[in-house]
Amino acid sequence: MFKRAVVTGMGPVSSIGIGIESFWKNAREGTGYFRNVDFEGIDMEQYRSRVCSPIDDFQPGQYTDRLKELKRAGKATKYSVIGTMLALQDAGFKICSAKEGKEGDPKIYYVEGIDPHRTGVILGQAAQNVDLQFADHVKFLEDRGPKRVNPFTLAQSNINTGVTSVAQWFYLRGTGHTIATACSSATHAISVGALHIQCGIEDIMIVGGAEGSIDKYMFSGFDRMRAMSERNDDPMSACRPFDRDRDGFVMGEGAGILVLEELEYARKRGARIYGEIVGYGYSQDAYKLAAPDPYGTSAIHAIKKALSMAGITAQEVEYINAHGTSTPLNDSTESFIIKQVFGDYAYRIPVSSSKSYFGHAIGAAGGLEAIVTLLIMDNGIIAPTANLENPDLDYIDQVAPDLDKRCDLDYVPCIKREKQVNIALSESFGFGGQNGAVIFKRLEE
Repeated sequence: MFKRAVVTGMGPVSSIGIGIESFWKNAREGTGYFRNVDFEGIDMEQYRSRVCSPIDDFQPGQYTDRLKELKRAGKATKYSVIGTMLALQDAGFKICSAKEGKEGDPKIYYVEGIDPHRTGVILGQAAQNVDLQFADHVKFLEDRGPKRVNPFTLAQSNINTGVTSVAQWFYLRGTGHTIATACSSATHAISVGALHIQCGIEDIMIVGGAEGSIDKYMFSGFDRMRAMSERNDDPMSACRPFDRDRDGFVMGEGAGILVLEELEYARKRGARIYGEIVGYGYSQDAYKLAAPDPYGTSAIHAIKKALSMAGITAQEVEYINAHGTSTPLNDSTESFIIKQVFGDYAYRIPVSSSKSYFGHAIGAAGGLEAIVTLLIMDNGIIAPTANLENPDLDYIDQVAPDLDKRCDLDYVPCIKREKQVNIALSESFGFGGQNGAVIFKRLEE
């Protein structure tokens, strides 16, 4: 029997807020946070781009007293653990501490009233914990030799560490997967987690994604690619999706964690329900590693698959949370994709890009954007696209000049809008052409 997957808890960890209250306060107003990066020991004048959207002054001690266990963890793991804690609390679960684990396990947190074997964790993360791998591993190897390398660093820097740490912290023994599909990682994790519930594999899933990528290694690579904004003299306006003056994305970081539950399971415990996951779709561009397919063929198919699974028409979608990276190629191609899927109706759908407030959080992006989408549905307020002053109405693609890639849709520029949204689409298009789309719907009793 096909079951239904609903969202009951959300834990955003971002540059604009940690926890729903501060996060939504800034998102709905389009208030972002951006500054110039400063890497210790490096002459920043060597970089074309220096703009980022970091989580400054992140203090796990505000959320947990188990600081010793987080001491060696990378940023992405810390964000995953705290985001999960916030999401479980938002879902109404009681988190207890200092319980002796079964079978000789150490003392742990545990979630009261759940079956740990029926609760899984699937998170997206695009890169390893590079802050540990390069600062604590490579540097020690080069400076002090292999015998001075910290033996714990390798395990803590693995890409699966966020999932395993969340499972260990909260004693969750169901499915544990890490999904690495670049910028689509969290969106894919959300939909795969929903599938596990719909197929009856688990009752509860912790899903979403995390990334701690504002590191001199990754930052240098993207800078060399010329993928990031060079608006260093005005960082607060550097991320400007769909604007004619956009010149690249701005790197962000954080975590967007959601609690999914089987509908009847959630109802029995009286949970608040933000929305239901009714459709999702995936595809591959099979084109290039760092550029989207100019014809958007596979991305179009991913969205159509999600619509088909949801059993709805394109005209029933009332809001789109765009991938909206603020790069010339993405924003124009995404606008074209939306037009191809929705036809003339595309001009009547509100579209906005959440990256205009907290930057591109890579593996965490789809999780944070899903949270924005669900909060829009829950509050009847569409969060705007910040910094959109002059839509790019003249864009011509050099590869496909015959296609209409003008940014001429309703991007809800700069100012929030009151509108009740019952069905919303969140879309992600990752480096390497890995596409994901998920459709949320307000619950019908």
